[in-house]
Amino acid sequence: MIEIYAVGGYSGIGKNMTALKYENETIILDMGLDVSKLMDYEGESSDLSNDKLRELEVLPNDREVLKKLGHTVKAIICSHAHLDHLGAIPKISNNYSAPIIITPFSFEVLKNLEKNQKQRIKNRIIKLNPGKSIQLSKNLRVEFIYATHSTLQTVMIAIHTPKGAIVYSNDFKFDDSPTYGQKTNYEHLKKIGRQGVIALIDDCTRIDNPGRTFSESIVKEMIKDLLLNLKSEKKLVVLTTFASHCIRINNIIEISKKMGRTPIIMGRSMKNYLQASTNARLIDFSKAKIASFNNEVADVFMKIRKNGKDKYLLVMTGNQGEPNSMLSRISKDELPLRLEKEDLVVFCSETIPTPECMKNRAEIEKNLRKKGVRVYTDYHASGHASREDHRDLISMLKPKYFIPSHGTPEKIRSGAELAKEEGYKSENIKILKNGEKAELKI
Repeated sequence: MIEIYAVGGYSGIGKNMTALKYENETIILDMGLDVSKLMDYEGESSDLSNDKLRELEVLPNDREVLKKLGHTVKAIICSHAHLDHLGAIPKISNNYSAPIIITPFSFEVLKNLEKNQKQRIKNRIIKLNPGKSIQLSKNLRVEFIYATHSTLQTVMIAIHTPKGAIVYSNDFKFDDSPTYGQKTNYEHLKKIGRQGVIALIDDCTRIDNPGRTFSESIVKEMIKDLLLNLKSEKKLVVLTTFASHCIRINNIIEISKKMGRTPIIMGRSMKNYLQASTNARLIDFSKAKIASFNNEVADVFMKIRKNGKDKYLLVMTGNQGEPNSMLSRISKDELPLRLEKEDLVVFCSETIPTPECMKNRAEIEKNLRKKGVRVYTDYHASGHASREDHRDLISMLKPKYFIPSHGTPEKIRSGAELAKEEGYKSENIKILKNGEKAELKI
């Protein structure tokens, strides 16, 4: 029998953490934060105890898993570098005497996070590249399957046992025309399916969206079409996107240069991710102009005043309206740079579907429009699979059990409905809430 413990990410979007127990060995999949709740305590979270952060629902509540299974944990495995999947590692990984298995890029992000959170990770770190595997024990082999997503070196995780595989697909999309890296190896997924998949633990963030998720190459062309038509504009152009989306930021830098403007990256979190990409020898941002400290930001503002707004393109944090982000502070006139009538702000993102993010995003757009700023939205394609992508994944893997995860209760139910459309009976669809357990007969 295999036991699946839904620690976090099964009652809402964020703080993803799953424990998988096979016989007397346990693997932990992801340790994430609730990013939207973290925004409310930004700047003080490093001073709050883990118990308090659990109470505030910033951290996953792993007390029961730690008590029941802590001594059996063989590894903590991280799927990718988004905070809702690895952000809790510096906080709680030390409670487990187990190594952390992670891709080189995610490792570099984790190092920066460890520093920012003023935490020291004591666990042994094992760096594993996408496409590689590692034998943990006689019965458990971990495989990293390359997946396209909105940050670098994202992987689906296959846990191979003598009885078959458990595949953890948080997060992924199928991008057949990626602007960086390779596309997903469909034939390999089909091969794993033929060998036998016990369960698929599947990301439901966008599973209620019909059709397929668009390729990042389409977003690149959308941004290119917009920016190159603004070459003659004398106004300031600001783009905001996810700090972790290194591929999109690199595309924007290339387009900005074709526009004849100097691209400047602004924001501490952007610096952390771009630095991680450079250190992992993926996309090299060592020559990019990045301003994150106050003196660097002040220098950028002075250059704009001296040389003119039309000489620069700013890429900054704030696409979700985060209260302390660069764009949010500028929209509230908290920084020397003033956005004026006819300046442009382009949101290369969509709003994370949580009440906090939607409220913050609405507030920042309202502030910008009051100033007469021209606001462009939805220059974006999600990093999450849509409904037909999930249908294709189920078809390739043919799991015995389907376990929807990473979503609100409505999204989890939508995932269950898709599985029923594919012929799964209710007993083979395991709907879980945080704190619940599923037992899989094998």
